[in-house]
Amino acid sequence: MNSGIPHTLHHPNHHQAGFTLLEVLITAVILSVGLLGLAGLQFNALRSNQSAAQSTIAVLRVIDAADRLRGNTQGVVDGNYDLLTGSSDDPGCIQKGCRSAQLAQYDDWSWNDQNANALPDGQGVICLDSTPNDGTSTAENKCDGQATNGMKIFVAKIWWDDDHNSETALRRHTMSITP
Repeated sequence: MNSGIPHTLHHPNHHQAGFTLLEVLITAVILSVGLLGLAGLQFNALRSNQSAAQSTIAVLRVIDAADRLRGNTQGVVDGNYDLLTGSSDDPGCIQKGCRSAQLAQYDDWSWNDQNANALPDGQGVICLDSTPNDGTSTAENKCDGQATNGMKIFVAKIWWDDDHNSETALRRHTMSITP
């Protein structure tokens, strides 16, 4: 049946509308790479925040050491703080009253016990030292026992495992103290 009108419902090259499966796959890959990068940034931010928090604790711990020295001036004069490495035991005198040497022993025990609990692998030394920015641990503290320009300047040094990696060096914070 031809009505004399030509049939013009001719479909030109038919282009598919929307996304092809390949385009969706490429978009998913790009999006997942971006999300992985974002997760890496978040992980680094968390690690930096933890490191900053530990540094703050270390600063507070050396300030505590300075307060202990200033609180026992007789112990300082008697040389009881010239090298405290955490090797002391609790003298058990806090309840009944300590002599200056016992208080220095208590400070050694208590300060290092708190260091160990406050920081990962936390350890410290209080010593007379003319070169405060050295040493790698309590065992290798590099305290020389020397006065600086005729002044007894003490140093509180604290180390901790900042990155939780036994292969890397401990992180150190120091503070010079003139009681």
